[in-house]
Amino acid sequence: MNENEEKKIVNIGIVENDSNYKEQIIKVLEALPQIGMLLHWESAEAFLQDKKGRGLDIVFLDIMLPGMNGVDLAAKLSEREPETSKIMLSNMNSDELIFKSLGYGAIGYILKSELQDIADIIDIVLRGGAIITPTIAFRVLNSFKRIESSSEVKLTKKEKQILDEMVKGKTINRVAEFLGVSKYTIQHHVKNIYKKMNVHNRAELVRRAGDIGLLRNNSGF
Repeated sequence: MNENEEKKIVNIGIVENDSNYKEQIIKVLEALPQIGMLLHWESAEAFLQDKKGRGLDIVFLDIMLPGMNGVDLAAKLSEREPETSKIMLSNMNSDELIFKSLGYGAIGYILKSELQDIADIIDIVLRGGAIITPTIAFRVLNSFKRIESSSEVKLTKKEKQILDEMVKGKTINRVAEFLGVSKYTIQHHVKNIYKKMNVHNRAELVRRAGDIGLLRNNSGF
């Protein structure tokens, strides 16, 4: 950090409803010489209504806030103040939350358990960098690999539909009945699906589909 960066005063906001964790962050931040204004709120609504929350350099946002969640808050803050750096705090390493947050303008996504050196994080942000901890970086890279792998498996619309039904546990006969075709037609499609996905049975099929991101949310079945 050069002399000019050392002199820069950083105004920070924290939107976090976990009081114990919030106190932990505040304690660390208060010990840093470059911290100027340090504000905190327990909800997105309280933050948005407080005029003091405008013009901050960095805002740490808990994803699982009561009411409006941190991801939606990041989106609103990006529209209102795109120059403010937004760093997400979470106990979850959900691929969906990671990409949604980054897509809404967050420049960092940190697991709370990995928040070890806030001083370095602030330094990186001031230098124009982004913050992704090792665990999150692994998930991001893994997602790219799944996207690449799924692009190599070219299933037809009908094959994808059959795959979805098979993942739900339906038999060949029930899939045929559901789609209004003969079981022999389904067997032909299944044979092609197995060949394209390089699997030999249903268990391998489900595992392979999950690995390359072809599974839909079938939790309701």
